[in-house]
Amino acid sequence: MQIDMQKLEVAMKYIERIADGKNPVNNKPTEEDSVLNNPNVIRCMYFVKEVLTAVKENNGMIGGRASKPSKPPFPFECLSGFEYVDDTSIAYFMNRLKGLALDPNVRGIGTKPVTDWLKRKGYLIDVQDKYTGKLHPEATESGIDFGLYMQERTSTYGQSYQIVMYSQKAQEFIAAHLEQIVNNSI
Repeated sequence: MQIDMQKLEVAMKYIERIADGKNPVNNKPTEEDSVLNNPNVIRCMYFVKEVLTAVKENNGMIGGRASKPSKPPFPFECLSGFEYVDDTSIAYFMNRLKGLALDPNVRGIGTKPVTDWLKRKGYLIDVQDKYTGKLHPEATESGIDFGLYMQERTSTYGQSYQIVMYSQKAQEFIAAHLEQIVNNSI
């Protein structure tokens, strides 16, 4: 079955807005007591977003896989060329590492394997936001010793939030051990 890709894009935009605790139509933050801020609804929307993303990546096909060339695996050996630039978030850090592969078609490594490993090691924990009910990662004392720290940011809507930052120490360790982290061997 083929899906209308324009409708899929609109649906994905609306689902992402709901998952981010915003009104899907006007993209403004919802009231604190809104059902859209319920953690169960938010988790459900992230799941629906994953499903729709899979449909989009399958060229709008449901069931079966559209023929799509597979991307080459990430070449971990390229990480020997890692050089620290500045403290950054995990998303930007992982994009930098993918850039070391020098092949834009290479399969990247998402943030989840790294953040899951950091949580298993006790460097990060998930904390529930008292206003939105959303879970977000936070550095532990061990995480701070590892090279993580929290930084306050302000959204375009003027709301403050915290983000985990990765120092040189944390980045260098992760880059040197990424293959073992991804393979759960350390």
